[in-house]
Amino acid sequence: MLNFDSITDSFSEPLFVYSGSTFDGCISLEDLHKKPFYISEGDELILFIQKKSKKNSTEKEEQALSFTFTCNDEIAGKYPFKLSPETTASLNGDYDYYVCLKFADGDNYQIVPHTTLRASVPYGVIEYYEEKNHIHARVPRVMAESGYEPALFETQEFIENTESSDNQSNIRIRHIRGADIVMISNNFDPDKTSPTELIAEINNKLEYYGAKNPYITGFFYSSLLPYQSDYKAIVKEAFGQRFIDVEEILKTPVLSEHSELIVSSIAFDLIRQKPTEEDILKIMHKEYPDCIMQDERNFNDKGRYAVAKIIIKEAMNNGI
Repeated sequence: MLNFDSITDSFSEPLFVYSGSTFDGCISLEDLHKKPFYISEGDELILFIQKKSKKNSTEKEEQALSFTFTCNDEIAGKYPFKLSPETTASLNGDYDYYVCLKFADGDNYQIVPHTTLRASVPYGVIEYYEEKNHIHARVPRVMAESGYEPALFETQEFIENTESSDNQSNIRIRHIRGADIVMISNNFDPDKTSPTELIAEINNKLEYYGAKNPYITGFFYSSLLPYQSDYKAIVKEAFGQRFIDVEEILKTPVLSEHSELIVSSIAFDLIRQKPTEEDILKIMHKEYPDCIMQDERNFNDKGRYAVAKIIIKEAMNNGI
């Protein structure tokens, strides 16, 4: 006979809050097949922390703390949370934490039972370790095949921030799901930065951040900006397989299985959209399709999604 208590125990362990110290952790989900699960648009994942109730107590109950996560809060397959020192300073004694999941279709499940959380002043040295305060929960559904990848939203946000007109940096770096992604801004001034200086700036940034698994990308519009083609060639030669040529991949034609006829491109395959006859002409001329562009030199949401999918596949799944 299946012992439900043994399953519950493996997913809910006591947590400890140190008064006056930052309390941070994360929630990760798995489906009924023990595969990673990521909530969809419209779903809400809610973490509650409330004071343990005492029988026959006349004390006024503290208001429960709650954290609500949406699909946009997922980072590298997890949903992080953080309590500030100001908040934890007021916590003392025994609490319960539990987690609920509200699906967009109306279903509502408690996926972590009421579990002890103890708050106290730290005595001695606090021990920190990987995955401290990591809450695991199983969802009563199966994750459908959707082409979704962890860190997809984080990578799209990184692309958007790098492309922003407010970005004054030549390059930006972010550690995403085990990879150190260096993205070259479209706004850099070739009159102020030579290719050699750009490569040196990238190497300095990698050294400063202690990057262990670096990948370099950028020059998304080099066919429209002639000077970028020269820079891209030099950077690509300098970093070899560590350079992700997003533009080249997105514009790669997809041929018919039975002939050399162009029927699509990688860009259309990634956004799961069928190209029109006009789109086919753009593919033949190595141009981006209009459906992924906000304007001539910026991707829209679909474009950033396609770029993020390429970066995840080339860098995070390869793990060269």
